[in-house]
Amino acid sequence: MVIMFSFSIHSCFLLFIYLVSVTALPHQHVRRAGIDVKHTVSSDGTLSRMSPLPIPVANTPHGSKASLNHRGLEKRELSKRAQAASPCSPLDVDDAQSLPGWGQLEQYARTTWGDGDWTITINPPGYKDKPATICVADPVRVEMTGEPQCVSTRVDIEPEKKKSTHIKVDEGYKNVGNWNITNVTSAAHAEFFSANFLMPNIPKVQLFSVKASGEFINAPRNSFTTVASNITFKPTELTTVQDKRCIGTVNNQQCIVPSRGRVQLVASGYIWFNYKTKRAPLANPKGGKHSRYTIKVEDILKNVTDRSVWIDFSGYMNTTMRSDYFDECRWNFQL
Repeated sequence: MVIMFSFSIHSCFLLFIYLVSVTALPHQHVRRAGIDVKHTVSSDGTLSRMSPLPIPVANTPHGSKASLNHRGLEKRELSKRAQAASPCSPLDVDDAQSLPGWGQLEQYARTTWGDGDWTITINPPGYKDKPATICVADPVRVEMTGEPQCVSTRVDIEPEKKKSTHIKVDEGYKNVGNWNITNVTSAAHAEFFSANFLMPNIPKVQLFSVKASGEFINAPRNSFTTVASNITFKPTELTTVQDKRCIGTVNNQQCIVPSRGRVQLVASGYIWFNYKTKRAPLANPKGGKHSRYTIKVEDILKNVTDRSVWIDFSGYMNTTMRSDYFDECRWNFQL
């Protein structure tokens, strides 16, 4: 009996060490887990929440306390990222070296200040007057990839209170885009951007060049939504007709429109070339010698394509147009 008792204590100790180690594992994955997320859409077409794609954690049983802690940390991390969505992101060295025209920038440095060992810095402390960014080119254009599939119905607008003649007539359009990112860029990877989107003309719904807004993460397997709305609510009194029940009606036309688009990210600002030895410009050998020189990206890469990268997305737009209001009075039969 004594031998069995000591063995149980030893087993419990090992189990305790195992559980502690497993619980600690998710903390090592929080920042990585913040990259791949799914946005869900509420009934009104807006972003309701973000839920991370599951990332396997070794030896962590599904539904365990460790797994729950892991998901909670992911949500807090993603919430911080969501609050920081912006049209621009600070440019870094990896971003700059991903640009199609990076070779031209290096060549300019060689022909201006000479060869030699250098290091690259961008947005160094103490030089806020020489920033560098990569920004969404406004607006992001969306194009249709197929014909709209539309359904029109006349819908009732009931009074706000029983036996009341007061209603609120809602007319106008709403365009909700549901998108999946199909191609990402290594520049600004996993950064959270906000952007304006220019929707295509949809003659069937009488929507023309509507601007929508949306937020997205430059990372694979992510989805996002765009929303444009011009719904107005007009207080209206129903017509009263003896022995009839009157209601308001509007024509509701709803269309599904397959579409796609490209986000263009454009780099601009200053890149620092730091030489190991001081030198004067090659064009002025007797001039002042310095170890740090800057290049303004847009001054050298005048073709915007040379300093741009792209993110592709595709999906569909769900558009609604409500119009053509009129009263409709029906016989109020009492059975």
